Amino acid sequence: MPPITRWFIKAGIFWFITGIILAFLAELPVHSAGALLLPVYWHMLVIGWITQVIIGVSIWMFPRKKRDRLKEQSKITVASFLLLNSGLVLRFLSEPFIPMFQGDSLITLSVIVSSLLQILGILLYIAEIWPRLQPKSTRKKKSGDS
Repeated sequence: MPPITRWFIKAGIFWFITGIILAFLAELPVHSAGALLLPVYWHMLVIGWITQVIIGVSIWMFPRKKRDRLKEQSKITVASFLLLNSGLVLRFLSEPFIPMFQGDSLITLSVIVSSLLQILGILLYIAEIWPRLQPKSTRKKKSGDS
């Protein structure tokens, strides 16, 4: 299993545990911030956990186009991991404060930047995985031609 796969899966497990703990804390009657935290822990669970585990497993399961680069870390995949997780962290640090600081351009900018980082991370993942999604027969023909 490539190291980047382990990074994605371990980060997914981290976000899963963090999201479940945050969801539990938000439901306690002592906290009145439950509604503010709802989008945060759902984002942790959907993007942080489910999406990252899917990305990690798909990178592992679909072989690279060039076998000679198999052991080499893809810079695109590492950048995808860093951008996705940076966007997640920034989102979790800013999104709960949107209702409290309505109209504050710093909070709004922070949420926009976090969204853009996550989108760019997903697009880089797509750029990495797309060439791997070809039929087996096509792969054999191309490798046999050279």
